Amino acid sequence: MKAVRQLLLIVVVNTAAGAIPAVLMYLFQRNPDPARLFAMFEFGCVYSYCIGTLAFLAMGRLGERIACLPRWYQVPGFILAFVSIAVIGSIPANLILLALGWVRRQDLWLEYRGSLRIAIAITLILGAVVTAFEILTHRLQAATLELRTRQLEEERSRKLATEAKLSSLESRIHPHFLFNTLNSISALIREDPRQAERTVECLAALLRYSLDSTAHRLVPLRREIRVVRDYLEIEKTRFGDRLRYMLDVPDEIGELEVPPMIVQMLVENSIKHAVSANRSGGEIRVAASLGTEHLRLEVSDDGPGFDRDSLSPGHGLDSLEDRLAVLYDAAGRLEFGRRDGRMVVSVTVPQKKVLV
Repeated sequence: MKAVRQLLLIVVVNTAAGAIPAVLMYLFQRNPDPARLFAMFEFGCVYSYCIGTLAFLAMGRLGERIACLPRWYQVPGFILAFVSIAVIGSIPANLILLALGWVRRQDLWLEYRGSLRIAIAITLILGAVVTAFEILTHRLQAATLELRTRQLEEERSRKLATEAKLSSLESRIHPHFLFNTLNSISALIREDPRQAERTVECLAALLRYSLDSTAHRLVPLRREIRVVRDYLEIEKTRFGDRLRYMLDVPDEIGELEVPPMIVQMLVENSIKHAVSANRSGGEIRVAASLGTEHLRLEVSDDGPGFDRDSLSPGHGLDSLEDRLAVLYDAAGRLEFGRRDGRMVVSVTVPQKKVLV
């Protein structure tokens, strides 16, 4: 398809260039002879096809090299290239005219010199037009490709986010989780009805947030922390004093946007590795801090910790890394390691505030 387009472009441009001398003669001479007009068109086509075909063959690679030059050298570079092509292309054109008997041998040099100025002018004009057309076509193709790439990335981001939300929702409606939560609620109904009611509200809010957040790529940090608190309160009815937690998130950064379920996923990971696996339970700390350009979210616990090699393929942190890569490219990152005797998992994302 590209070769056909290129061939059609060569034919159209060369034919149009060959018609220019005849058109000029028609416009500036009174009652021009049709036979002479046609002869001028024939002469023009011989020149245009020799020079134009050479230009199309040479300017592919040559144009790429000129485009790599500093900007102030590019225009002189293109002018020099087109002038050289006109000078060189006029040689076979004159030889063809000589072979056809349209030019006498003794007039060959005069014909070459006389037609060269016209050939250079037409080559420069059409060369500039074709070059501008190719540049605009290339930019349009690049913009189209970039748009398609962004659309694919957004689609992949939505897919990853949806999968993460559904996976998170599945973990919450898992029979084991529901059994423990409902069992805790049942025990609290007689002992502490208000706490039982509060746990039901937290469970409902958690499930509602998991479903609603599938429609949003980013949510305010305050909403994410609110659902994290609800999740911790639900788990506290299960673990009791074995679960200790602390939230340190300044109110002034609550409007900054983060991917939904991102902090909750880190907290759930700490519940699994630090609290559930330890008879004495554990302490979880959630902190958020704002740097010059980035928001840092940190979840730490006093459990035994883990390393990347110990995680099974498809682990939740892998999905989290994929989401960060799609949403923020290299600007978002996931880090984990031990610090001051605690396991620390942190997420760093660019600052972004919700537009209300």
